[in-house]
Amino acid sequence: MNIGRVVAGRYEVLERLGSGAVFAVYKGRDRSSGRQVAMKVPLPELQSDAEFVRGLRGAVSSLTDLDHANIARVFDLAEDQNGPVLVMEFVRGINLKERIKRIAPFTLSVAVDFAVTICEALNHAHGAGIIHADVRPQNVIVSPEGVVKVTDFGLVRAYASSTEASARHLGRAVHYQAPEVAAKGIYLPATDLYALGVILFEMLAGSVPYPGDSVVAVAMRHQNDPVPSPRGLNPGVPRALEGIVMKAMQKQPERRYVSAGDMLTDLRSVRDAFRFGRSLSWSPMDVAAQPAPAPEPPRAPDKVPPSRPAQETKTVMPKREAEQPMPRQVYEDDRISPWLRYAIGLLITVVLLGVVFGGALWMATYTRPESNTFPNLVGRAIADAQREADKLDVKLIVREEFNDRFDPGVVYRTDYEPGRPIRAGRSVLVWVSRGSRLVWVPDVVGATAEQAETKLKEAGLVPGQVNRAYSDRAPYGTVISQNPRSGKRVDRDTPVALVLSDGPENVSNEETVPAEQVDAEHTWNITHHVRRDGLGPRQVRIEYEDSQGTSTAFDEVRSEGDTISVEVTGRGPTLIVRVYYSDDPIPVSERTQVWDPRR
Repeated sequence: MNIGRVVAGRYEVLERLGSGAVFAVYKGRDRSSGRQVAMKVPLPELQSDAEFVRGLRGAVSSLTDLDHANIARVFDLAEDQNGPVLVMEFVRGINLKERIKRIAPFTLSVAVDFAVTICEALNHAHGAGIIHADVRPQNVIVSPEGVVKVTDFGLVRAYASSTEASARHLGRAVHYQAPEVAAKGIYLPATDLYALGVILFEMLAGSVPYPGDSVVAVAMRHQNDPVPSPRGLNPGVPRALEGIVMKAMQKQPERRYVSAGDMLTDLRSVRDAFRFGRSLSWSPMDVAAQPAPAPEPPRAPDKVPPSRPAQETKTVMPKREAEQPMPRQVYEDDRISPWLRYAIGLLITVVLLGVVFGGALWMATYTRPESNTFPNLVGRAIADAQREADKLDVKLIVREEFNDRFDPGVVYRTDYEPGRPIRAGRSVLVWVSRGSRLVWVPDVVGATAEQAETKLKEAGLVPGQVNRAYSDRAPYGTVISQNPRSGKRVDRDTPVALVLSDGPENVSNEETVPAEQVDAEHTWNITHHVRRDGLGPRQVRIEYEDSQGTSTAFDEVRSEGDTISVEVTGRGPTLIVRVYYSDDPIPVSERTQVWDPRR
């Protein structure tokens, strides 16, 4: 798909983000709303697969109404001349799998926070009758601000409709598939919880629970091997967290958590224990695996004493009968009326009940902490919300995130429902807006470095990499070019790369090159050495940006240590080169090459 193309008369393609086993992913803009979107285009070999296209349309039809803060929304399935284009919410960041590769094992609190967020998304989807069926860390995107989004709900339905797509997908999914998927091909809500248990294990231990050399070997281990404990690889995992992982990963679905809500309750309990220093010595497996009481063993019969000679035998009365007491005689006092005895008994009963219930009412009324009604803080400045919370002796835990509907510093969500009673000392999580995520890039070409920095910060951006180049037209210290270009709408806090002028190059006895040749079409050499980072072969994509836009120079699989050298034709005095690995939308390197007309 070409950059700048408009799909369905609405979605403009801005740049290519990467390519996976089934889709190529592009960043786009919805011209109707102005928001950025992710555009997933089936790979060419799948665009002609009628079963896959039909399955994709069926899967997407039930997803457009799925709306949750931690779920990447599906907006549309647009029709292009080459086939369908899945239009989704654009999420800037890296997937959880890449984060696991870089820093796992995670600290316990971070791993639990991720698991809670994913479980909240699953709980919402299951409540709407939607099973994800492909929960894996590649489908969890984490933004630089820590916002977590679960993507690709329900697309397994499309993969399963095509032999080619299913084979491409299975290689990545098998490490997180529950036993019933490989054995029976069925998907349940418990299937998602199994996958979440695997992800939590991987975050805590730094590796998947069932590694293997082939898809079949991994699938067989999921079905037959005992459930491993994350404490075997990370002794610091507490017993409660170990139990959550092992309960979620039980082989039989009925032995796992009954629902995502039940698992979420245990995860939140562990999170609260970390925050408030509570005990983590309990385990959900204790309840799940508590054995039934063993039947009492039969008593051994009493030993029969050896028989005695006949002359010593005596007739003895059985003790039970001999010691049985005589029945007591009950005498009634005929002087008291039966009705009076009944009334006295009833009165005593009423008095005793009054004492019991009165004491309980006094305990409930005068010994419990005073409770107040929690106010509605949404739409109020965080300073005002904090003052209201202080009046109630309630602690606010503030989480700042981008929000397009609320101004910066305004509360837009709380985890405690307004109008409910709340006791003093309680903590409430509140989300505070950092303002719109998207801002316009100002024009800083011709400005000094200081002026450019001021304009970028005022616009919500930050100065990025700064390079220098000779220029016969721009005064020394002024900006020759910038990336991204002015007039584009980008994420807040995006770094803007600048090229500053070093003035004209003083070269004696050389002919001055006409200025019009600087903006002409030039041939550039691009070289990249694939990192030796232990990740093995990976898809390497090299993109370059000249004065006419962004193009792809190279997109193939290469091994560690390989050297890639390509020659491209670009227009303008600078060429910005970005290198991406696999489907990571964040480039591993970015540099600016400046054209030297005298070389």
